[in-house]
Amino acid sequence: MNDFYLGIEHITDFAGYDHMLFLLALVAWASLSDAFRVVLLATAFTVGHSVTLLLAGMGWLHSDARWIEFLIPVSIALTAAWNLRRGAGKQDARGRGLTYAITVAFGLIHGLGFSSFFRMMREDGESIVLPLLRFNLGVEAGQLLILMVCLAIASVFRAIGVTPREQQVFLCAVTGTLAIGMALQRMPI
Repeated sequence: MNDFYLGIEHITDFAGYDHMLFLLALVAWASLSDAFRVVLLATAFTVGHSVTLLLAGMGWLHSDARWIEFLIPVSIALTAAWNLRRGAGKQDARGRGLTYAITVAFGLIHGLGFSSFFRMMREDGESIVLPLLRFNLGVEAGQLLILMVCLAIASVFRAIGVTPREQQVFLCAVTGTLAIGMALQRMPI
């Protein structure tokens, strides 16, 4: 069960704040009343990063870490921009489907970022499937913990009069600006 706790620790460690920024940009419009949609988005993200984490962990997929470290904040900035464009949680079925697809795609990028961390934790020749499953379940549990805290805070702000759109604009501006700064620092060329 150690891999499960390692996944929780990895995602809740403030050294990995870029992942937290992504989650915040992803659900900038949400409050506790949107918890079900938020869980679906978090799970879509986990599916994406699980695929690339498995492929990279098995040695079937290789990537340049410099580009991945650059693409992670780019994905945060694009997520913030996407959420600003779409309005405060208002999407039709096609828009929601596209949001889930984008979330899975960005999960693929973030999974490559996780892969080097996960490979360092494994012993040569050790089976990867069950430890990876436990690790990903831990990551998902950690993500959900972070998101529920964020949604609870958003609900408090809603109760004191902050509109969903004001919350969304503020969070997207903050996460997008921080992500652009990170991307400029990590530019591989």
